[in-house]
Amino acid sequence: MSRLIEKINIKYSLALIAIVAVWLLQACEEEDATVGDPMVTSFTPTAGGPVGTFVTISGKYFSTTKPTTVKFNGVEAETLEISSTSIQALVPTGATSGQISVEVEGHTGTSASSFAVTSGTPAPVILSFTPNTGNGVDGATVTIKGVNFSTTPAQNIVKFNGILAAAPTSASARSLTVKVPEGVTTGKITVEVQGVTSVATSPADFTALSPTVTSFTPKSSIVGSTVVITGTNFSPTAANNTVMFNGVEATVSEATATSLTVTVPAGATTGKVSVAVDGKTGTSGDSFTVN
Repeated sequence: MSRLIEKINIKYSLALIAIVAVWLLQACEEEDATVGDPMVTSFTPTAGGPVGTFVTISGKYFSTTKPTTVKFNGVEAETLEISSTSIQALVPTGATSGQISVEVEGHTGTSASSFAVTSGTPAPVILSFTPNTGNGVDGATVTIKGVNFSTTPAQNIVKFNGILAAAPTSASARSLTVKVPEGVTTGKITVEVQGVTSVATSPADFTALSPTVTSFTPKSSIVGSTVVITGTNFSPTAANNTVMFNGVEATVSEATATSLTVTVPAGATTGKVSVAVDGKTGTSGDSFTVN
């Protein structure tokens, strides 16, 4: 009986050793792949472009921690952002048509197809913008980050969801400062550079803020009395808030982003209280009672 148990224990031990060996082999293969040659599987734009073109290189085994070099037919490029599977780079000055290579700590991967370097002006690209919310009546500005903008402010045509903004107040090849236009609505920001056919579109939406009315005090009063309205996304400039008592406009005497002090207008009747800012309106859930 003891011999049988011993044989069973030996079999289980051998099985465990085999499982551990397989696990170690897989781990070693994974580690070898991680530190092995990077792979370039594709790039966009596939049609190529002139010097300065923003290129996204896709693949495997890129590194965010180890020295990484991108070359266009042997000419080193500037990289903007790197992840394990994607690299953003700009076609460098002096580059000619040819393959794109990615080198990570001495290991190199090369694209199967060639990138065609053409003549002309590179297309603008929007990478990000801040802030991502606002309205068009309080003088709010947005800083747009990207590449290939014009350094002449008036040559950058900026739109917020199709609404034209004034010329940027400052401009560089990689940054624009723009005032949010009145009547702005939620949607993409676009930048068109005069003389360039391609239009840059933001990866995310700019959100136009709409006011909300959460409460007001008192709940009832007479014409000429003072009411404090509480909510969100009001304009700190009193004149930029249009307050209505059941459709009759009131005078706003004090304003913050979350509170308005108003006077119940002559002719007001019992009904909802609404606040409009930059063409967008918020309405109370409760009615104000005019005594």
